[in-house]
Amino acid sequence: MGKAARTTTDRHPPSILHLVKQVQYKAYVRLESVLNPLGVTAVQFRILTTLSTRPNMSSAELSRLYDVKPQTMIKQIALLESKGLIDRRVSSANKRLLELSLTAAGKDALKKLQKDTRALEAELLTPLDGDELEILRGYLTRLLESLSAPNGNHGADIEEFTPEYSRPGVQRP
Repeated sequence: MGKAARTTTDRHPPSILHLVKQVQYKAYVRLESVLNPLGVTAVQFRILTTLSTRPNMSSAELSRLYDVKPQTMIKQIALLESKGLIDRRVSSANKRLLELSLTAAGKDALKKLQKDTRALEAELLTPLDGDELEILRGYLTRLLESLSAPNGNHGADIEEFTPEYSRPGVQRP
């Protein structure tokens, strides 16, 4: 005789970390499909978004913010510059520093990308009603505050791009 099917009460519930990672991965795949028509990757979208809120950053500042090697950031900057989405210019404060800013085409592309990503977010969240969305947002915000706070200091401000902390190997949003 064959094995009896296990009932859901016999199994352990799935790990929260596993569920979060699966949702993140599936959302990332969908995000890439939204960004792809404009020839931008998720990493490049984040760089464009950062430069829209923090103009005149250097590639070194961006690499520290995202905790990646400067060479990795320079490669992404070169790709964005070749697409005409960002511009590099010599800093007026330090002639050895190149500051990055969005071009007019970069601003236009970012507006379209933001519109498309907001539409994707709305689509991905359709299984949840308004109250559930607010509850989820509250839980995620609390978790992010907890994980973002240096030395366990809860209550850190939540921004789209959290402050840079000294923990190596963690890519910043």
